[in-house]
Amino acid sequence: MKIALVHTRLMRRGGLETRLFSYIDYFRKAGHKVTLVAYKIGDGVQIPEGVNFLMVEQKWIPKPIRPTFFERMSRKLLKQRSFDLILSLTRTTYQDMILAPANHWGFLQAKNKKVWSLYDRQILHLERKAFAAPGKILATSQMIADELAGYYRVPPAKMELLNPPIDHRRFHLELKDRKDDFRAKYGFASGKTSFVFISASHGRKGLPLLLKVFAELDPAKFELIVAGVKGVDTTLSHVKYIGFAKRPEELYAAADFMILPAVYEPFGQVVAESIFCGTPVLISEKVGAKEVVSEKEGLVVEGYEVGNWVSAIQNAKSHPFEIDSGFPERKKLRLEDHMQRIVDLAKVLRTGS
Repeated sequence: MKIALVHTRLMRRGGLETRLFSYIDYFRKAGHKVTLVAYKIGDGVQIPEGVNFLMVEQKWIPKPIRPTFFERMSRKLLKQRSFDLILSLTRTTYQDMILAPANHWGFLQAKNKKVWSLYDRQILHLERKAFAAPGKILATSQMIADELAGYYRVPPAKMELLNPPIDHRRFHLELKDRKDDFRAKYGFASGKTSFVFISASHGRKGLPLLLKVFAELDPAKFELIVAGVKGVDTTLSHVKYIGFAKRPEELYAAADFMILPAVYEPFGQVVAESIFCGTPVLISEKVGAKEVVSEKEGLVVEGYEVGNWVSAIQNAKSHPFEIDSGFPERKKLRLEDHMQRIVDLAKVLRTGS
């Protein structure tokens, strides 16, 4: 097939950007011809061999209107060419399928933002157009599907539930066999129950709450390891920032638990990645991945009261977690499951059956 992938940028950062590389790699290896439409390539990032790249040049376009400009220009570029499948990872209106990894209305509601900026209104307008355009919408979780139906009036028949893919060759249970080695490598404390927090957006993912929680916990018994692009402003001795996680799978394997008290997380790939590595999770009820987590793999903590999270952390070690090797296949979270679902949907769209 001739496949076009549409996204704003090609970068080695963030879950959606990681997924874009996975899509490109999978389709190329399957023999499909891939075209990428984007406006930015990250520093040091190379366009994968054999991929046709269409640049939407907007260097001189004012930043506030770049999302609208990209939507218009990408549509124009795609209409000039013929593709068997156009898959968009961003807010566009000309595609066969569009990912809904989140939605801005749900984000604003979760943040309890009453006054919307001009940027907010622009993004909401683009999302209304994108979700109303022809083509299937691939909702990253049931939480997002419910929000699209409620906020944007998207008919359920137009949506397909498609959780983000996880590379089980990279994230797997065997890594736990090297737990002690990884703890030594990253400076985890001996004799403490270790929680790892991996984030590119500390505020939304719940780090401010975690700092309050760990201020109430015994420094001799618990520690929080924070990895991400931004540092941590704290004087707590048992909270350690280790920088950007180039190999997050090693951190999952080193930790006793992964923790994510997000105020809004449409899915949360870190949840599935951690479970793939054999590490139970503590997550908030605003994490979309809760739909794949049973009490064998983790705990969903209600609310954002400090006391609730302190209790959950203190009681986690005695909870009978039991992560089995069949979790990735059972939940259809492997990369090949995800990609096959996209290919099957593409065939249905092409044949009409």
